[in-house]
Order: sequence, then C-alpha cells, then structure tokens
Amino acid sequence: MKKMFAIFIAMLFVVSLSFAVSGCKKSEEAATKVKEATKEAATDVKDATKDAAAKVKDATKEAATEVKDATTKLKDAAKEATK
Repeated sequence: MKKMFAIFIAMLFVVSLSFAVSGCKKSEEAATKVKEATKEAATDVKDATKDAAAKVKDATKEAATEVKDATTKLKDAAKEATK
C-alpha cells in the first residue's frame, strides 16, 4: 500500500511539473507576441510622426512662400501708389 501511495505521489509530482513547464512556455509565447506587437506599434508611431513632421514642414514652406508673395505685391502696390 505504501508503494502504491508513493507511486501516486510521484506521478502527481510529475504531472504538476509538466503543467508548470507548459504554463511557462505559454506565458513566454504570450510575452514574445506582446513584445513584437509593441515593436510594431512603436514603428508605426515613429513613421506617423515622420509623416506628420514632413507635412508640417511642407505647409510651413508654402505659408512662407505665400507671405513672401503677398509682401512683394504690397510693396509693388505701395510703389505704384506713391507714383
């Protein structure tokens, strides 16, 4: 009877270790997926930031050009008005 009990306890120990190992593997897989998703999201944010910065830079250049053109027109108008 003692041998049967010892075998049962040993089997229970082996099974519990098996569950622990498989649980660790699953949590490592989940952590890996989270890391990959985080890297991808960071890359997406970085790309979006670069695109937004480029658009702002282009818009600023266009606005500066328009202001320059308007200033030139005002100067020309002022010269004509003084003549």
